[in-house]
Amino acid sequence: MKKQTRLKPIVLTIGVFDGVHLGHQALIRETVRQAQKHRAIPAALSFLEHPVDVLRGGSKVPFLLSREETFRLLKSFGLLKVKVLRFTRAFSKKTPEQFVQWLLRQGSIRAIVVGKNFRFGRDASGNIQTLKELGRKYGFEVSPVFPLKIGGQVVSSSRIRELLETGRVETANRLLGRPYPLKGEVVHGRRVGRQMGIATANLGHVKQYLPQDGVYAGAVGVNGRFYHAGMNLGKRPTFAEKNPHRSAEAHLIGYRGRLYGRSLTVYLLKYLRPERKFDSVPLLVQQIKKDLKAIQAIPLKGLKPF
Repeated sequence: MKKQTRLKPIVLTIGVFDGVHLGHQALIRETVRQAQKHRAIPAALSFLEHPVDVLRGGSKVPFLLSREETFRLLKSFGLLKVKVLRFTRAFSKKTPEQFVQWLLRQGSIRAIVVGKNFRFGRDASGNIQTLKELGRKYGFEVSPVFPLKIGGQVVSSSRIRELLETGRVETANRLLGRPYPLKGEVVHGRRVGRQMGIATANLGHVKQYLPQDGVYAGAVGVNGRFYHAGMNLGKRPTFAEKNPHRSAEAHLIGYRGRLYGRSLTVYLLKYLRPERKFDSVPLLVQQIKKDLKAIQAIPLKGLKPF
């Protein structure tokens, strides 16, 4: 007779966790606390795709962080296990009880920690009350967490995206609990910056949400040291390129060395100004030098990679 494997007890939190902002961090802290109480493993269930995108179809809004970075961050905040589900239309048709039955097959759940507004199951028909009723039936506790508010508004991924879209980077960073990062591989560009004497690292393969076009103050960590950086997002209108594409490029102040082929993260600290067309390249260079001077005045103390 085959011996049954005993599942390890877990306390589970569920969500997309887009950005792993301060609201998500509150959920994680409660999950860790409940896990200690139940002598269980703190764990999360998350998704490769955003369930809303799958159900709605059409164009998808990029995540604030790549999914790989998101799952790594969840663990860095104390979750020992992250189960990643590929969400599908077929999965979305499970009733609330079928969804809970599926969860119970993933581990011996002692408690579930979710936001007060959590909805689940077919047509989002399940809510916190539904989950509590199912918890009584199947033997797990439910710990709802009230939405975190800052400045009178709920901290949410969509709110952060809206702030980034309108240049309010510092407020977005406050809701995230850290500077917003743009991560990509340094690729070859047209060397326009080098010709102006202001070499830039062009970021390719950026997987996350790009804020509005413009010039930003930022910081980049290279070889254990942070450098001030000027970041430009946009189409470089001064150069009147044919078929211009949106680019992300950063100038690291004081850095000497090659970056091609490296993965680089630019932490956005402040939105400085919109991108605009200058009457000449010398006028553009003059403005860039003013921008870089302003950027250098921003303190980097306490900044750390994540």
